[in-house]
Amino acid sequence: MRAFLIAMACLASSTAMAGTVEVKFIKPETFTDARDNLMRRDQVLAALSDHLKQLGTKVLPEGRSLLIEVTDVDLAGNIFPRTRSDVRVLKGRADWPRIDLRFTLREGDKVLATGEEHLSDMNYLMNPLRGGQADTPLPYEARMLDTWFNERFAATKAP
Repeated sequence: MRAFLIAMACLASSTAMAGTVEVKFIKPETFTDARDNLMRRDQVLAALSDHLKQLGTKVLPEGRSLLIEVTDVDLAGNIFPRTRSDVRVLKGRADWPRIDLRFTLREGDKVLATGEEHLSDMNYLMNPLRGGQADTPLPYEARMLDTWFNERFAATKAP
């Protein structure tokens, strides 16, 4: 029991030391494709937001904050039109995941980086999902965001 409490205290302290991410969705009602068959756009956007916030706690050092403004989402695959379920058909054609966003990275009041990105993964079906990725919500979008986040912000980690 003591080892468990120590492990939890270490985990809590490492999480408290991490940077933060704020996610805003700009006009989500106009997004190309940010819903499933059950029209749950809010749940899809919440899953994307949660994933980006988790990445921030893993990658950004203490004192850094990142504002991400998502301007468009196009999920991998297409909604299968004849069902009332979560079925999305992945054909590997022009149905790859895409996310457009703007970001501002800060340390305190100082702006460290800004930019606009058009993320896409045209080969999303060519690279197998690893580990528990397939069990996460929006696995192809999450993998694309992981790659972008690590390439863009892991280099900004404090020494």
